[in-house]
Amino acid sequence: MKKMTGQKLNLTGNEVGLWARNDQLKNQKAFSLNNQNYTIKEAIQQDFIANHVSNPYVLLVSDYNYLVVADIQSFLEQYQDSAVYTQLYGGMDVTASLEEQLKLSDDFEEFVNNFSHNLKNEDGMVYGGGTASDAIAQMNALFGGVLFIGIFLSIIFMIGTVLVIYYKQISEGYEDRERFVILQKVGLDQKQIKQTINKQVLTVFFLPVIFAFLHLAFAYHMLSLILKVIGVVDTAMMLSVTLSICGIFALIYVLIFMITSRSYRRIVQM
Repeated sequence: MKKMTGQKLNLTGNEVGLWARNDQLKNQKAFSLNNQNYTIKEAIQQDFIANHVSNPYVLLVSDYNYLVVADIQSFLEQYQDSAVYTQLYGGMDVTASLEEQLKLSDDFEEFVNNFSHNLKNEDGMVYGGGTASDAIAQMNALFGGVLFIGIFLSIIFMIGTVLVIYYKQISEGYEDRERFVILQKVGLDQKQIKQTINKQVLTVFFLPVIFAFLHLAFAYHMLSLILKVIGVVDTAMMLSVTLSICGIFALIYVLIFMITSRSYRRIVQM
């Protein structure tokens, strides 16, 4: 930990250092774990694992904590009857370009795998057999592809929906033109015509949008659970992105509504 943060903890006995993501553990002076009492000597303020040790579990859970103990072996001996899974992390500091790191990735992965097979502890293993550049390249390829497909399909479906509604209103405009001509002859002014057209087009355009938002609201919890499977565990970011997409979608619909309403008005006033 000292190498990662420059901070040294002088721990003895059941004294621990704690970095807590769990709100219930924050600002606590002590806690109990399987009937073992621990005193929090130091509340660590920064995530000392981030950017130093790869932790794949953060992709699956949003509520996790890091515990620093005086002696890891003595700590594990207290939980011999519990299911404790021990992992070793293998990593190295590399001062090289991203291209050179990618070339070293395969050799380093092979070295870590061979080291894991030679461990005396059958339950132990070494993870982290890769470079940061390799992990970044894989994540960009995975999520970049998913992002492209999502944006592409969203645009296709939106264009299809807008075109169907637009041309439906235009065709109805030609059918209603004679009716509006008669209404103008009996005294309906331009302002009333505009209000009538806007009300008619507004209902056709925004009723599907309202129902779409209602469906999203009811399905949001299930969608959040599905997204957690692929590593999206930041609920605040998820909510902000969802609201932003809804805002963009509504803005596009407003623009198309204004264009459709103007075209409809031109047709019935010809």
